[in-house]
Amino acid sequence: MSFRLWSAIILIVLGILFWLGKFDIISFYWSRDWPVVLIVIGLFSLVNYYARRLKKKNRTQRSVILRKLDNGEIDAEEAIRRLKDL
Repeated sequence: MSFRLWSAIILIVLGILFWLGKFDIISFYWSRDWPVVLIVIGLFSLVNYYARRLKKKNRTQRSVILRKLDNGEIDAEEAIRRLKDL
Protein backbone atom coordinates (compact mmCIF):
# COMPACT_ATOMS: atom_id res chain seq x y z
CA MET A 1 0.00 0.00 0.00
CA SER A 2 1.11 3.50 -0.65
CA PHE A 3 2.15 6.01 1.98
CA ARG A 4 -0.85 8.18 1.14
CA LEU A 5 -3.26 5.34 1.80
CA TRP A 6 -1.63 4.54 5.15
CA SER A 7 -1.67 8.22 6.07
CA ALA A 8 -5.38 8.39 5.29
CA ILE A 9 -6.06 5.30 7.39
CA ILE A 10 -4.10 6.74 10.31
CA LEU A 11 -6.01 10.03 10.13
CA ILE A 12 -9.35 8.20 9.98
CA VAL A 13 -8.47 6.04 12.98
CA LEU A 14 -7.32 9.08 14.96
CA GLY A 15 -10.48 10.95 14.04
CA ILE A 16 -12.64 8.03 15.16
CA LEU A 17 -10.74 7.81 18.46
CA PHE A 18 -11.19 11.52 19.14
CA TRP A 19 -14.86 11.38 18.14
CA LEU A 20 -15.59 8.36 20.34
CA GLY A 21 -13.73 10.04 23.19
CA LYS A 22 -15.83 13.18 22.74
CA PHE A 23 -19.01 11.15 23.32
CA ASP A 24 -17.49 9.22 26.26
CA ILE A 25 -17.79 5.93 24.37
CA ILE A 26 -14.11 5.31 25.01
CA SER A 27 -11.78 7.17 27.31
CA PHE A 28 -9.13 8.69 25.06
CA TYR A 29 -7.17 11.51 26.61
CA TRP A 30 -4.54 13.10 24.42
CA SER A 31 -2.28 13.95 27.35
CA ARG A 32 -2.27 10.31 28.43
CA ASP A 33 -2.68 8.35 25.21
CA TRP A 34 -0.48 10.22 22.70
CA PRO A 35 2.20 7.46 22.69
CA VAL A 36 -0.40 5.11 21.21
CA VAL A 37 -0.57 7.37 18.17
CA LEU A 38 3.20 7.09 17.69
CA ILE A 39 3.02 3.30 18.03
CA VAL A 40 0.24 3.07 15.44
CA ILE A 41 2.17 5.29 13.02
CA GLY A 42 5.27 3.15 13.53
CA LEU A 43 3.35 -0.07 12.93
CA PHE A 44 1.80 1.28 9.75
CA SER A 45 5.24 2.38 8.56
CA LEU A 46 6.69 -1.09 9.20
CA VAL A 47 3.85 -2.81 7.38
CA ASN A 48 4.21 -0.42 4.45
CA TYR A 49 7.99 -0.99 4.31
CA TYR A 50 7.74 -4.79 4.26
CA ALA A 51 4.81 -4.77 1.83
CA ARG A 52 6.85 -2.65 -0.57
CA ARG A 53 9.88 -4.95 -0.25
CA LEU A 54 7.75 -8.03 -0.93
CA LYS A 55 6.08 -6.37 -3.91
CA LYS A 56 9.46 -5.38 -5.37
CA LYS A 57 10.82 -8.92 -4.85
CA ASN A 58 7.80 -10.46 -6.60
CA ARG A 59 8.07 -7.96 -9.45
CA THR A 60 11.73 -8.88 -9.93
CA GLN A 61 10.95 -12.60 -9.90
CA ARG A 62 8.16 -12.11 -12.45
CA SER A 63 10.47 -10.25 -14.79
CA VAL A 64 13.07 -13.04 -14.55
CA ILE A 65 10.44 -15.66 -15.40
CA LEU A 66 9.12 -13.63 -18.33
CA ARG A 67 12.66 -13.01 -19.61
CA LYS A 68 13.37 -16.77 -19.52
CA LEU A 69 10.11 -17.39 -21.38
CA ASP A 70 11.02 -14.77 -23.97
CA ASN A 71 14.49 -16.29 -24.46
CA GLY A 72 13.03 -19.77 -24.86
CA GLU A 73 14.68 -21.15 -21.72
CA ILE A 74 11.30 -22.31 -20.35
CA ASP A 75 8.00 -23.09 -22.03
CA ALA A 76 4.65 -21.37 -21.41
CA GLU A 77 3.35 -24.04 -19.03
CA GLU A 78 6.47 -23.80 -16.87
CA ALA A 79 6.20 -19.99 -16.83
CA ILE A 80 2.55 -20.20 -15.77
CA ARG A 81 3.41 -22.67 -13.00
CA ARG A 82 6.23 -20.48 -11.70
CA LEU A 83 4.07 -17.34 -11.80
CA LYS A 84 1.32 -19.09 -9.86
CA ASP A 85 3.85 -20.16 -7.22
CA LEU A 86 4.70 -16.52 -6.51
